Amino acid sequence: MKRTSERTVKPLISQLAIGIIERVRSQDKPAGSHLAEQELADAFHVSRGPVHEALMTLERKGIVVFHANRGFFLTRPAAEIPIPDIEAPVSTEEEMYYRFAEDRILGKLHGHISEAELMSRYGISRIRLMKILMRMSQEGWVERRPGHGWNFLPVLDTVEALDKSYRFRILVEPAALLEPSYRVDPVVFARLREEHEALLAGPIDERMPFRMFETGVRFHEQIVSCSGNPYFLDAVRHMNRLRRLIEYRVPVDRIRLDRYREHLEIITLLEKGDNASASALLHDHLDRSRLKKTKKNKKNG
Repeated sequence: MKRTSERTVKPLISQLAIGIIERVRSQDKPAGSHLAEQELADAFHVSRGPVHEALMTLERKGIVVFHANRGFFLTRPAAEIPIPDIEAPVSTEEEMYYRFAEDRILGKLHGHISEAELMSRYGISRIRLMKILMRMSQEGWVERRPGHGWNFLPVLDTVEALDKSYRFRILVEPAALLEPSYRVDPVVFARLREEHEALLAGPIDERMPFRMFETGVRFHEQIVSCSGNPYFLDAVRHMNRLRRLIEYRVPVDRIRLDRYREHLEIITLLEKGDNASASALLHDHLDRSRLKKTKKNKKNG
């Protein structure tokens, strides 16, 4: 059996460990700062278990120290902490998930299909297949059929459909910010700001399209949810489910990433109570995204 310090770090745990370091660096935390597990779990939208494992990984690297009944603390100023050299292999499930997503967009997966067909087509075990199908089900692009088999649900898979979805969002989302019942949730907005700052400070890698999409989804859904009108939120959630896969295919560059700074500007305007300016900026932001993404998708197609 391998010693604890030599064991392989799971992909999720390694990603969390790196994310925690990026977070404390962006916050410029001093040595001795307490890293609260629940706060980190909330920030990364996971349970405390994976966060604890990630912190234990950082302890083995000497970046944090654990004190019984007190928790984890930084051993040095955040500015002096390099991104740790933690092996982060992509899991078989993760690689296969991306292959499913690509095949769905290309029209190779549609309608009703059995688990046996999927196992045969992708050379994957039933256990791994079920993990992937459950993730896809939670994201809303596949559902289990009564009895057996699965249905692939409609998604946006053409440039024209993506363009129309943006036109719909341009009508809905800015209007939500002007609802008379709109109320800012300070805790939610602070969390959104932290998440965006960590994203902007991080490197551009093969995982960036997925991190950007999830961050963007949370931003748009959270600011709309503050309208107090559930019909706006239902519409936005429906659009996000439909556009997930095609958005993964939009190339990432620093210019596209920097446009997430507009999210921060919108948050600031809403916090100041200037909903009219926030609504106008959101309208322009969505329209520029529509023009840029549909143009790039046309080139890719």
